[in-house]
Amino acid sequence: MEYLRVARIVNAIGLNGELKIFSTTSFKKVRYKKGNKLLILIDNEYVPVTVKSFRIKDSKFDAITFKEFTTLEQVENLKNHDIFCIKDESILYENEYYYDDLKDLKVFDENQKEVGISIEIEEFPANLTLKIKTNEGKFAFVPFNDFFIKNIDIKEKSITIHVIEGLL
Repeated sequence: MEYLRVARIVNAIGLNGELKIFSTTSFKKVRYKKGNKLLILIDNEYVPVTVKSFRIKDSKFDAITFKEFTTLEQVENLKNHDIFCIKDESILYENEYYYDDLKDLKVFDENQKEVGISIEIEEFPANLTLKIKTNEGKFAFVPFNDFFIKNIDIKEKSITIHVIEGLL
């Protein structure tokens, strides 16, 4: 079974077991739906939890409660723990990918010359960006859009990009 990290617990909020989280999922409405099962990684063990409530706290953080934790004392030691879900391909549309699936792929230009390896997808206010470690050991940031990202082949573990002057 494969797991995806969907959030990091930042802190406890109030007395009723509510947690402040930093979400790393693009599917908040699906992942945090009341009654959904998630997992918290505690001491290298996945502990199952059930979503009781969820709300967007502000532009960076969200708040969540779980049926299994109802007091401050139960959640105060969960700070800096990660929340996971079971990976589910069925929620993706065609040409959509999990960010984790785009890590460690070989990156090629349109002439099939290898230019480096993908490190991660970074979210900036303007757009998503593919971070690449080039063969020269430098980091390059490629906008994650149709102009630059020409092909993604998860099975072949490769990404083809359109390279313009100054990009790499």
